Amino acid sequence: MMTGILDEFPLDFSRPQLRALRDLLSRAIFQPRDVQAMVIDAGLNPGMIDFSGNASLQWYSILTEARAEERVSDLLGAVRHRQPPLGTRIDELVGEHPVLEPGTGPADDLTDAKGPGWKGFGAERLVVSNIDTLLGVAFLSVGLDRSRSICRVRSTFDGRQSYGTGSLIGPDLLLTNHHVLHDWDGDGRAARTVEAWFDYELDQAGRTRPLSVVSCEPVTIVGDGEHDWAVVRTSAPPPNTSAVLDLTLASPPREDDYVFIIQHPDGGPKMIGLSHNLVRYVDDDVIQYWTDTKAGSSGAPVFNSRWEVVGLHHRWVEAPEGEGVAYRNQGRRIERILAGIRGRGIDVGV
Repeated sequence: MMTGILDEFPLDFSRPQLRALRDLLSRAIFQPRDVQAMVIDAGLNPGMIDFSGNASLQWYSILTEARAEERVSDLLGAVRHRQPPLGTRIDELVGEHPVLEPGTGPADDLTDAKGPGWKGFGAERLVVSNIDTLLGVAFLSVGLDRSRSICRVRSTFDGRQSYGTGSLIGPDLLLTNHHVLHDWDGDGRAARTVEAWFDYELDQAGRTRPLSVVSCEPVTIVGDGEHDWAVVRTSAPPPNTSAVLDLTLASPPREDDYVFIIQHPDGGPKMIGLSHNLVRYVDDDVIQYWTDTKAGSSGAPVFNSRWEVVGLHHRWVEAPEGEGVAYRNQGRRIERILAGIRGRGIDVGV
């Protein structure tokens, strides 16, 4: 239910609790598609919202218009529905006795770190404006669960072996790159033998966990060299520690999204890339990003910050001049991979 600060017209953004509400919403809901969806859910007129500028400015416009249309309650209800964890904090901010950061008073101006409103504590802020890298702690547990589908793939060709990364996308179906299961350096033939190593990772003490090596059936290899994907069926059931990865739930990736890759770099134990993970380019076929990989990471799934699969990692490419880095990494869009797999009459999922 609305109280004082939300009943006022126009809204008074000099009040610290209203600024805190705006900042809470802009930190939690900042992707353009998510902001626009919230406006529609609340029944607001999108044509009256200024979607230019950063998320903080957009939420200033949204709250102002919601008050003008007498739909603030609808707006906050939509936020609670889509982001239930925010409900408790919203209640604290709009209640009779708002809970604010230490040192914040009604007349405090914290925009100037050396100004009179600065109390020497509190008033944290994003280091890079409008790029929020904070994630709920559940991100860690969900990521650990997703990692159970990831395995090391070892392929044997005439006279040599190679390694890559794969994921379990069905009870007995593995997905990786075409170049992991085919001899691109030779005659392009499929591997003679294929193994999937599950649970090949280090524990908290740095020791290798007990792993399970599952043989695969090379005669079941199906793939597409142009889009660099291939699947193979296991000869025996994967271990009960494994899990099937759902490829169907992701929203389309966009530039400035964050993407994470669970992989077997250098053919070694399972690892994850967590630093400078911004998406730099997206089209209908590929997604390019700064997420780190190494040899052996080929065939790893590319996850967004909700742990939905948005791509299949397969190579590096040169970065455009002036980007500040020499290379980007690249994956094939998961929509293209799924279309190819289903086009071969192969069922995906549990």
